[in-house]
Amino acid sequence: MSGKTERPELPSVSIVFFMYYLVQNRPVMSEDAAVDYLEKLQRVLNLFDHVFYVKLWMAALTGLAEEPVEANSTGHYLLWKSFVLVKLPTLIEKLEERKSSRLSHNGILPYEQFEGLKYSCHECVINQLFGFHGLFSACNQHFEETIDVIFQAPDVSVDILKVCLKKNLVRREFVLRLFEDRSIELWSGSDSTDSDAFTVNILDDPSSQNIDHLISTSSMHQESRVTTILKLVTTWSANKELKPLAILCRSINENPSLLDIIHLYRHPSEFLGPLEKLCNAWEKLTNDNSIESYIQDYENFGIIFLLLVSIIDRYEFHKNLKDVLRDENGFCHTWILQSSVAYEHEMLDPEKLAIVEPWVNALLSYQNITDQIIRTTNPRVLIELAPTIFKTTFKMWSDETFSNLEIFLNPHTSYALIGVVQWLCDDICFKGQNSLSSKILKILMSNVNFPQPIIRLMGEKLLSIFDRPTGSLPSVEDDETINELKIAALTLEPSWTVSKHPSETLFSRFKIMFKSIVYCGRQRKSTLNIDYEYESLQADLSSDLSWWGPHHLDTDLFRACLEIHGPKIFVGLIVEEILSAGEKGTGLRAAELGASLITLPLCYTWNAYLQPPNLIHILFTEVLPRALEKKITMYSQGRALGFLTFFVLMTSDRDSCAFGKRKAHEDFSKEVWKPLTNGPARGFIDGLISHNDIGDKFPELALKKFLISLGVIDYDQGLPE
Repeated sequence: MSGKTERPELPSVSIVFFMYYLVQNRPVMSEDAAVDYLEKLQRVLNLFDHVFYVKLWMAALTGLAEEPVEANSTGHYLLWKSFVLVKLPTLIEKLEERKSSRLSHNGILPYEQFEGLKYSCHECVINQLFGFHGLFSACNQHFEETIDVIFQAPDVSVDILKVCLKKNLVRREFVLRLFEDRSIELWSGSDSTDSDAFTVNILDDPSSQNIDHLISTSSMHQESRVTTILKLVTTWSANKELKPLAILCRSINENPSLLDIIHLYRHPSEFLGPLEKLCNAWEKLTNDNSIESYIQDYENFGIIFLLLVSIIDRYEFHKNLKDVLRDENGFCHTWILQSSVAYEHEMLDPEKLAIVEPWVNALLSYQNITDQIIRTTNPRVLIELAPTIFKTTFKMWSDETFSNLEIFLNPHTSYALIGVVQWLCDDICFKGQNSLSSKILKILMSNVNFPQPIIRLMGEKLLSIFDRPTGSLPSVEDDETINELKIAALTLEPSWTVSKHPSETLFSRFKIMFKSIVYCGRQRKSTLNIDYEYESLQADLSSDLSWWGPHHLDTDLFRACLEIHGPKIFVGLIVEEILSAGEKGTGLRAAELGASLITLPLCYTWNAYLQPPNLIHILFTEVLPRALEKKITMYSQGRALGFLTFFVLMTSDRDSCAFGKRKAHEDFSKEVWKPLTNGPARGFIDGLISHNDIGDKFPELALKKFLISLGVIDYDQGLPE
């Protein structure tokens, strides 16, 4: 491929952002879509293959090196390891396969000749990459701090060589030559073989020991483990084997970092689909009518259902349920939309009333629930009606001795507390801390049998309910403090940020993050010769370190800004920062980052208003014309906006740009093109049409229509020279 070479010490902003985007965003972009975007990135950046691949590896290794290995961030460290050693090599392998297929199909290059060039390219990549000793040292230092064995050797370079050999990117003799003085055990076999062997072993002996071993195993072959887990979930769900499936679901729910790794490789619908189908159609599965059999089945159902709900909550899939749950009319889908609904007693139909009344009587009579109640209550119905049961009981309680709440703390009933806790929290918000709901919630939380999965699931909401007034000092014996500590201990899961991004500070945080990335910001000052206003940036950071996470790049912050302030403000902020960077000579780097933010979907939601096509439309119809008309004072600013426009056009579908279908502004004066072609903003034209690739994808006529829609040229004019 034609392209250019450049210093690889500083990976392009767009490449760095895309690497972090793939690791941080859930659900992860599909592999085919990721390969498409990588192809477009390489074309936009106009890089030779070996330079492009070096930058990919460096960006991924930078993420690994910058991820701290404290107790509360180990999960994301493992995720970065999996990305470096599994996900990225897989994407490179698929990208090479696509190039090979295209070249051989068009008769340009025989497959055998392409293979030789591919080996030469990636062996050159390895030789160049291994020259960055500081980067590898930063990654290798972590090995002394961790006890997992995801790396098989105390040197990341060894495992990169292994995985490149496994993906057929380098030759065996090349690897042996590099390590001729060391004893290196090279990989042999296939991931599918590993997966099949794991699956058969566990299907033959689905003991808790074997399942726990599968979950806790840290190895370089993460794809095999994920494939095995999905096969087990699919098989056991289809065969309605609740016991081993419940053991597996419990183990996964207790290892949230594993969920991140699973969804790094597979779309969550693959995992949730079998569980959803089982929960939607659940009935008593065995002919054993003993009460013990019912209780065990109910408990297993609760474990499976809790995992399903936890996954949806952890990755905020409730914003777009139809993409992860297949049956819109099924129990799971409808319940999630109304999980905390509590019906009035008078509104219940006879069938539901017949279920609610025995449970209410059991709570009021301080007696255990009878075998008959258990046999006649479907777990799905109990989950749906649990808030109603509590609401109805509240109206009849005559004292504050709530001892029989424990009937909902048994393993075979506690899963129904999801909706109950949500309803109690909502009721407390309306009625205050002295309400009956508050007392009940504290009693439930103080019980040692209160289920930990529900605390993890509802932790954020519970902590907001227990939040104290500023300045109040808790007592050592304060039950509320004990509850807070319990919640905090169980919800201390890895998080990309240590703040919820209060809306009033989003603007400043957006700008600091944007500048940090554009000016090569890391946790420590860059040793590269690109300082600009980095000193003042460091001062800004040090003044508000309470929110600054371990990464110099946080896609959650950008997403929060888009969701809270809306796409117009979001795109406007991007263009403002590009103009600011253009004054200091870093406009092109800012344009790369801005284009990535506009063309990659930050929000997983049904709301098209927050998706790239609308952001692109706003850029072309409102923000860009306004900037071209009033904001540009320097040639470098115009060139940065021209490159932004080029980048967006080249990495987006034509339909997303509404190319040639609508004018930017009907009132936008046609006279604007004159200062664009002769003044400081002339850089916009140069930045847009100075790339050879723009003509390949957008013919002259289409480009002319686009410039007309912006008001850059008139209908009867040709393209500016």
